[in-house]
Amino acid sequence: MINILMLFICLIPISYYIFKLKNFKLNTKTMIIIALFAAIHLVLSKIKFISYPQGGGIDLLSSLPILIVGLLYGPVIGMTCGLVAGLVSLIGGELYIIHPAQFLLDYILPSMLLGMSGIFGSETKGKIFIGCIIAVLLKLTAHVLSGCVYFAEYAKGMNPLLYSLIYNGSSVGVEGLLSSISITVIPIERIRKMAHIPNINKAS
Repeated sequence: MINILMLFICLIPISYYIFKLKNFKLNTKTMIIIALFAAIHLVLSKIKFISYPQGGGIDLLSSLPILIVGLLYGPVIGMTCGLVAGLVSLIGGELYIIHPAQFLLDYILPSMLLGMSGIFGSETKGKIFIGCIIAVLLKLTAHVLSGCVYFAEYAKGMNPLLYSLIYNGSSVGVEGLLSSISITVIPIERIRKMAHIPNINKAS
């Protein structure tokens, strides 16, 4: 029953993405940007400041590239970049798959959800920061759900949800917060205008 529930939860953002994707046409320039920033995400994710024994840790602002794409191009292109980044990270990586829902929650959805950073637009630093924080919280939620459902044995007597919150919050959460703070010093709107990117970074 819990696996069915997890799959249903996974299908919510995936359904949103598929529904919105039909209104977008990717041109060559956008596809190059997606590939480039997905590659940067992969490189940054390999630079670890702290590594945890069960996997994960704090890396060098790996969320930043996908957050930027989400702000520049909007949630749909941002989620596409996150999807590509998630798939690329599987190459040569050590996969630990228990269930399809766990695979989605750990390897695909987290990076996709980072692309939601542009949901409020990028006109002000306040909108940028709030959008990034929400995207990071969505990513964190995916990891926490996977941790408390599929890796509860690592809690060793602690409440699995609390353990997963502490474990993922101190790694994914910290890195995401640092990335969200860092992005506020980047002139997103100026970059968007200089690159002649249409103002499609709202969820409407």
